[in-house]
Amino acid sequence: MTVVTRRCLSLASVRVRRGTARPDKPIMLRLTAAGGDVEYDPERATLDTVTMLTRVRLRMEGYTLGEIFLEDHDPHLTALYRACSRLHLDVEHTMGPRISEPTVVDREGDWSYLVPEQWDLVDALERLPAAFAAVRPDIAREVERLEEAKRTTQGRIDQAIDLAASLILQTGDVRGVYDDLARLLNGADLPAGKTGS
Repeated sequence: MTVVTRRCLSLASVRVRRGTARPDKPIMLRLTAAGGDVEYDPERATLDTVTMLTRVRLRMEGYTLGEIFLEDHDPHLTALYRACSRLHLDVEHTMGPRISEPTVVDREGDWSYLVPEQWDLVDALERLPAAFAAVRPDIAREVERLEEAKRTTQGRIDQAIDLAASLILQTGDVRGVYDDLARLLNGADLPAGKTGS
C-alpha cells in the first residue's frame, strides 16, 4: 500500500502575525515558494481558528503544514504552537469541565492538543510529549527514534529525517512510510558515489 504522496512531500513553514487583514477578510494567507505568511485580525478571529484554517487551506493547495512560527506573540504561546505544529497537531483552548488537563485528541484524522483556558503554557508544553505518547505511542516512539538519529548524524541528513518524521505523523503508518521510501530510493536515478583513489 502506498502512503507517501506528492502532497505529503510538500511541507510548508508558515509565519503568523497579528494585523488588521482586510475588512472583508479577517484572515489573509499568502503562499510563497518558501512557505506561507498569515496575517489575522485578533478582534475577529482566534489564533486557534486561524492556525486550523491555515492547515486546511494549505491542504487544499497541495501542501502539508510542517511548522508554525508566531510573530509578536507571547513567547510561551509561540513555543507551544511551534512544538504542536511539528507533531502535526492543532492547538485548541477549551472551556468546560470535560477537559481538566491538556490532552491530545483525534478529530476524524486531524489531531489536536486541547489545553484548558487559563492553563499555564509552560506546563502545557512540558506535558505535550506525554500527552502525545499516550494516544499515539507507536508514532511517538518512532519520532523520538528519528530525533535521536538527528543527534547522532550531527546535522548531515536532518532534512531527510524531518521528512520521514513528517510522513509518519501524517500517515500514522511507520512501516508503510519506510517501505515507500525504500521503493522510491530503489527506483531513483541517484548519482554514482565518488570512490577514493
